[in-house]
Amino acid sequence: MKLFAPTCLLLIVCFSLGAEAHVEPLRAITERSCTCIEKLDMSKLKNSEQRNMQLGLCVIKSAKGFEKYLKAEKNIDLERIGDSDHGTRLGYLFAVEAAGVCPETLAKFTGDTEGSFEGTVAGRVTEVSSTSYTRLTVEDAAGKPTTLYWLFNFENSNLVLKSLNEKNARFEFTYVEKEIFFYARKEYHKVKIITAAKKQ
Repeated sequence: MKLFAPTCLLLIVCFSLGAEAHVEPLRAITERSCTCIEKLDMSKLKNSEQRNMQLGLCVIKSAKGFEKYLKAEKNIDLERIGDSDHGTRLGYLFAVEAAGVCPETLAKFTGDTEGSFEGTVAGRVTEVSSTSYTRLTVEDAAGKPTTLYWLFNFENSNLVLKSLNEKNARFEFTYVEKEIFFYARKEYHKVKIITAAKKQ
């Protein structure tokens, strides 16, 4: 019995260290990236292409030192960042983590909707696809499908997540059209990015 408490404490410490080993690298990469982004002179970045390029360079530079972790745990090879979807997936991991670590910094690159079309679509989610980015297919009352990209945290995102398995759940999504870079294709494509949702 005397060994029980110390043994439990040791197990808890080991478990905690093991959990941090999986969480800390992504957080460290994100914090470094955010610091790098905050130092950028936005006035010299004339368009979204230049902003996205600088953001990508910050993330890649910040990932240095974590090559083994990224390759083993996330199947992301920094040496193949420019000739495959490895860069896209690294950017996605950064975006998800940055939404909690430095949302204000992230907004400098994603919150600017000048020149972007904003709209809404109402219907039920008929398909969820998660490859490089998470995409929702929303079918309206007329049966017309619309593809929406779920890139960042948005209003009522938790409610949408909980309702994805409900066949009759209907939402009205607000979205903004912006260009995002697809590393695998080496191209920018305009997509509809979800900014808010409300259940109908």
